[in-house]
Amino acid sequence: MQRSCTHCSASFGISKDDLQFYDDISPVFGDKKCAIPPPTLCPACRFQRRLLMRNDRHLYHRKSSLSGKQIISIYAPEKEFPVYDQDEWWSDRWDPKAYGRDIDFSKPFYDQVQELRLTVPRISLLTTGVENSYYTNHALFLKNCYLVFGGGHDEDCMFSNYISFSKDTLDGLCLYSCERCYEGVSSQRCYECLWFMNCRDCTSCLMIEDCESCKNCIGCFGLHRKEYCILNNFVGKEGFEKMQRELLPLTHGKIDALRERFDALKATLPHRSAHTYASENCTGDAVYNSKNSFDCFDVTDCEDCKHIAFTPKGIRSQDATFTSPDGVDHNYFVGSTVGAPRSAFTFMVWYGSDVYCSIECHHCQNCFGCAGLRNAKHCILNKQYTKEQYDELVPKIIEQMKKFGEWGEFFPLDLCPYGYNETNAVDYFPLTKEQALAHGFSWRDESDQQETYLGPKPEIPETITDVGDDICTKILVCEATGRPFKIIPQELKFYRSMGLPLPKRCFDERHKDRILRRNPRKLWARDCAKCKEEMQTTYSPEKPQIVYCERCYLETVY
Repeated sequence: MQRSCTHCSASFGISKDDLQFYDDISPVFGDKKCAIPPPTLCPACRFQRRLLMRNDRHLYHRKSSLSGKQIISIYAPEKEFPVYDQDEWWSDRWDPKAYGRDIDFSKPFYDQVQELRLTVPRISLLTTGVENSYYTNHALFLKNCYLVFGGGHDEDCMFSNYISFSKDTLDGLCLYSCERCYEGVSSQRCYECLWFMNCRDCTSCLMIEDCESCKNCIGCFGLHRKEYCILNNFVGKEGFEKMQRELLPLTHGKIDALRERFDALKATLPHRSAHTYASENCTGDAVYNSKNSFDCFDVTDCEDCKHIAFTPKGIRSQDATFTSPDGVDHNYFVGSTVGAPRSAFTFMVWYGSDVYCSIECHHCQNCFGCAGLRNAKHCILNKQYTKEQYDELVPKIIEQMKKFGEWGEFFPLDLCPYGYNETNAVDYFPLTKEQALAHGFSWRDESDQQETYLGPKPEIPETITDVGDDICTKILVCEATGRPFKIIPQELKFYRSMGLPLPKRCFDERHKDRILRRNPRKLWARDCAKCKEEMQTTYSPEKPQIVYCERCYLETVY
């Protein structure tokens, strides 16, 4: 079955397996099964919609709506809905059910969800078990971390997104179990590596990519179990140490010169079509230990899934994003939802089961169209019902939603509380303000976020050896945006221990640079450069790289 996306007009397919999935996960209330229809949006637009609901990195000062104390929040201060500090939100000082309301069958149901959502207090930040890590978000069990987003079980880490079980690591993106690392992307179990991507089990390397179990390598691509290599050539210990002496102390000029030579080398070597490891019958990129999962990105231990990203332990689910640490089970069209089997059309639903069309509900079961509930059962629009009443009412609501074209759809755009440029969508679907507004998205003007710095601009020393402790008292200026940023003492200590020059770009621009280093989270059909068979890859056919299918790549490099 082919359909045209109602948002971007792109054609997309719906297979028999997809139709079976929608039937399998369709909810049953009493003895009535409410069929979930096929989607009207293409997979890319569905991914974009889920990303629109999440703001990782934009933090604001505002006052708690309960206590009036100054707090840090993911919601801008001009937002008029109530926001509570985390301890206040989780306390018994307020009752989410006090905001419950009756169903109005004459109005679109999502309009009623929005009316409820605008009155129910929201939590300021989303962190659990963090110590000395206040300036973090969507984070679990962090210690001494700063500006880490989407992280878990990290210590002494800064300026990173989606890193787990890492220590003393800065400027990372999608890292697992890395230590004393800098500017790493999509890598696992690396130690003292700098400017690396798609690497595993590497130690003391500088500017490497697609390397595995390598040590003491500089500017290398696609190597496995190698040591003392420079630009893929073995030079021995003496040659390696000579190159080290020439590079030290590191400067941005030396790094840029090495990058130029490294990129020239990469252009001559085969690239693997996808980074898929210990997996069977899967497509996507950064796929680990998974089976029968398609169009998946940054996933681990998933089975029978499709169109999912940033997900561990996914089972028989589709269109799910950000579901760490405990994954999803028979879920559909969910974002930041964890451990809530048989749920659909949800955002920020943690644990429980059978939750639909709800936002920020935790440890709830059998809830529909709710917001901010905790430990609740059989609620609709935050109002309590008996099981019999719930099973009778929900099918009627779904029939109402069908009339307004709502059933089977994710939350409409007006339920997103952020400007497009505040959300995670801007990372993977970058748009200008004009483009965003033309697509019906909102926008928060940059001038409202942070003014360009107009004061004196101190020079940033070329080498870390020339940096004094007083740098932490100065305001530096991002060379890309003109925005101010500061170096904090913990950060300076790391740069000194690793011999790294101070950054010349602010954190947000460095994050954008890392996003651009990765391939898009999208698949294209392309012929293998060696065997000519068609494959699915994140390299579009227009890209100049030499791309091999998995079989040809392994035959070539091993």
